[in-house]
Amino acid sequence: MIATMINNHTLRVDDLTQFDPYAILHSGQVFRYWQTKQGWLVMSGSHWAKIIIDNRQIIISCDDANYFYHYFDFDTDYKTIKATLNAPKLQNALISGGGIRILNADFVEVVLSFIISANNNIKRFTKTINEICQRYGTQTDCGYWSFPNLEQCSQIKETDFKRFGCGYRAPYLVKAIQQLKQLEFKQLQKLSNQELQRILLSISGVGPKVAACIMLFAFHRLDTAPVDTWIKKAIAQLSVAEQKVILQGSYAGIAQQYIFYYLQHLHKEVL
Repeated sequence: MIATMINNHTLRVDDLTQFDPYAILHSGQVFRYWQTKQGWLVMSGSHWAKIIIDNRQIIISCDDANYFYHYFDFDTDYKTIKATLNAPKLQNALISGGGIRILNADFVEVVLSFIISANNNIKRFTKTINEICQRYGTQTDCGYWSFPNLEQCSQIKETDFKRFGCGYRAPYLVKAIQQLKQLEFKQLQKLSNQELQRILLSISGVGPKVAACIMLFAFHRLDTAPVDTWIKKAIAQLSVAEQKVILQGSYAGIAQQYIFYYLQHLHKEVL
């Protein structure tokens, strides 16, 4: 068991080798998190969690323990999954980022956040996202603001998005919000990868890489690997068999996350 639900507002992590909050938060999955004296505070949609690290013990104090048990994917056995990722050149990435888990993030937040993040500087777009939340979201009892729901997002005009620094993405975001109103997350969950990708690509501002991110982080399609410059750089170092593990395997999305963290955040040049 990776984590135990103590009560409706508290989780205890029992296996620290399978949960590394620093690596998870710095692996490009989530943009709304803040370091605290005790650990981290994470916002997802309208929910918040305080990750408290004390003497190698991790306690997650949150507004909804069921939500964050699912959010941190504690039901999935990553130890077994990692054992299947046996390509030799993946081993350093697996060791360094072995505590990374694929989040089950809020659908609307993932779509709009990744549209904003496309071809953008991380410091700039995280500032943009947080300003949008403070202006249009709802302040929670932890002091931070929720990501605006679709009704709140509908109040944001193209000029507002531009004022927040979204630039050429502003008209795409306005149209995407209207399109999202016509989509039902539970119905989308039932679709095949091919059908889901087709619908996501029809959303304004969503290209192949953003669609893959949405499939992995909102729909938990673990066989989907978003490919960016970091992954292309890594792939060039691998054999054809190893490339299949990353791009075509059942856990391609997980392998991709380990590589992304290892190369991009830890600044390693080779696998």
